[in-house]
Amino acid sequence: MKQLTIISGKGGTGKTTVVAALARIAQNKILVDADVDASNLQIVTDAKLANSEKYIEGFGASIDIEKCIKCDLCRQHCRFDAVKITPAGDYIIDEHACEGCKVCQYICPADAVTLAESDCGFLKKSSTPFGTLWHGELAAGRDNSGKMVSCLREYAAQEAQEKDIDWVIIDGAPGIGCAVIASLTGVDTVVIVAEPTLSAIHDLKRVAQLAEYFHLPIAVIINKSDINESLTREIERWADANELPVLSKIPVDKRIIEAMSQRKSPIEIEDEKLTELYKSAWENVLEMFE
Repeated sequence: MKQLTIISGKGGTGKTTVVAALARIAQNKILVDADVDASNLQIVTDAKLANSEKYIEGFGASIDIEKCIKCDLCRQHCRFDAVKITPAGDYIIDEHACEGCKVCQYICPADAVTLAESDCGFLKKSSTPFGTLWHGELAAGRDNSGKMVSCLREYAAQEAQEKDIDWVIIDGAPGIGCAVIASLTGVDTVVIVAEPTLSAIHDLKRVAQLAEYFHLPIAVIINKSDINESLTREIERWADANELPVLSKIPVDKRIIEAMSQRKSPIEIEDEKLTELYKSAWENVLEMFE
């Protein structure tokens, strides 16, 4: 089993569009949407939800106002400023600020603080015409997206091993945050989708540095390659200087936008030349392992 993560330095480069296209081309694979803050791969893969389970991560504190003696110790010792005082003078916990460190429970002389497992969202398994899709929905205000991504990847890897699946293709989140780091750890190769704009080139170099930190093979796909041909050439020169292969250059095509709005990938356009660009990208990925 090989694991491939597709990332981008910034949002809007067309990373998920590329993943949706490769999902139609690659054989014997499982998909993972690692952008749990704004999961959308299920939209363009015609996914049907098969299973959903609560994602439990850490603990959340609560204060029993009947037991609370208002000594203020919990508020004084909470380093996350999660303990609040209501206009009525009651002590409560801000669930979005609480990190479940248990200090308030330890310090409370009235035993008024309890901790319960915290629901942080949902882990989802969906079926698509192109294989299983694992994706998540992180609850609003939660900041442990990296741990959720790791959990989704574990489920996907376990299924891949049980079913003798060749590939786990991971649609990473944009940027260089926790979710991206969790989507890179332990994978076999990384493909960065870039577009020829100044901001995207800056972020391309930044996310490439992150991938290099993990000593991963890196390749590049230039999306919207014809919006600025001089910057496309700049990306190619940079990739060549860093010995990174450019797998494919995909031009702007309004039909791609129309297809995505209809929950379809660029492959459903059935344009032979366009499809060949995505096929070429996947074939070049395979060559990286020969």
